[in-house]
Amino acid sequence: MSPSSTDKIIQLPPSKSVSHRAFILASLNTGTSLIESYLQAEDTRITREALTAMGADIKEEGDGLRFGAPIGLRKKDKVFLGNSGSSARFLIPLASYINKPVYFYGESRLHDRPFAELFSALEQTGGKFKAAGNTLPVTVSPAELRGGVLKFDELPSSQIVTAFMLAALWMENDLTLQLPESTPSQPYIRMTYQLLQRLGIEVKYEDNTVYVPSGPPNLDWYFKVEKDFSAASYWVLYGLINGCKIILPGITLPSLQGDEKIFEIAEMVGANIMLFTDRLEMEGRIEKGLSLDCHNIPDLVPALSVLGLFAPEPVKLMNIKHLEYKESNRVEAIQKNIAALGGISSYNNNHLTIQPQKKYQPARISSFNDHRIAMSFGVAGTRIKGITIDNPDCVSKSYPAFWQDLNR
Repeated sequence: MSPSSTDKIIQLPPSKSVSHRAFILASLNTGTSLIESYLQAEDTRITREALTAMGADIKEEGDGLRFGAPIGLRKKDKVFLGNSGSSARFLIPLASYINKPVYFYGESRLHDRPFAELFSALEQTGGKFKAAGNTLPVTVSPAELRGGVLKFDELPSSQIVTAFMLAALWMENDLTLQLPESTPSQPYIRMTYQLLQRLGIEVKYEDNTVYVPSGPPNLDWYFKVEKDFSAASYWVLYGLINGCKIILPGITLPSLQGDEKIFEIAEMVGANIMLFTDRLEMEGRIEKGLSLDCHNIPDLVPALSVLGLFAPEPVKLMNIKHLEYKESNRVEAIQKNIAALGGISSYNNNHLTIQPQKKYQPARISSFNDHRIAMSFGVAGTRIKGITIDNPDCVSKSYPAFWQDLNR
């Protein structure tokens, strides 16, 4: 059946989270890797350029990247990380394996984000570095990371766990990571775990314990990056608030990404989801409110917050304190923009509640240089006249074609 003229067909970008991890694993593999259908955006460019500076041999091949020599021989002594927290956390421990010191720095917001737990773990495993307090800039010097047991009492980000899961491959001994019960965003740890498995690593993950055996992988590896389900949240939002059918080609389930939960959430509030071999289709409107634990799905919170503006009942998004440490303080950014539109929200005990209103007003939305804030409130502009977004180009961080897709 051919789509109607009112159906919205969106070609989602490849996953940012999966692209980051695949690039790094390919740069630790002493064999040859081919990564296809990767995300071409600001954050993944930052990771790719940083790995090149750290000695990786990366060449474009068709719509993919071929990785030859791994990291090790420094090509540049300074690495700019923009505002990419994932690039920073994943790459800093790996700089221990470079033959000369590497200086990491970024934009001012990145220098405001917490790195104390990462630095502490790096020190415990034998890393050598000099930092200005508990954040960037930092200079990492060559060192032999010894492995052993790393116990975390508290974690502001699951990316720290991924960082040491990746770094463990080149450590002197196997690494065991003991995680707190309250580790945020655990599906991202599982994503790293599954990618390590695909590269033939006998990794284990159960009962808040991760075990990674040391030893660089050495095989010819082909990997195709799946679609980005965080990006899918904006089109689920669009369909639910406008009552139109959304068609997403190339979606496969189950996924490496925890944000596949966006489709389950859509069904919870009134959508009908149909999965085919080559696409996913969604239709329906938002018919009820929502009370949802978002501890494991932080990247969906901006879109779900905007969904709350148009719900027939309040929307409560729980356990979201870790959103205060993202590209912006996302809780504060969401609340300020809801208020600018004439909406009402409250934030208590790490829970954000949106009280839907019958009418909203035109406003200039502050993106706070945060791609997910810009895209979520950009979709709100399809229902509220007079919305403008400051710094709309910040979407290049993860979804450069977003505005073109929205305008279509």
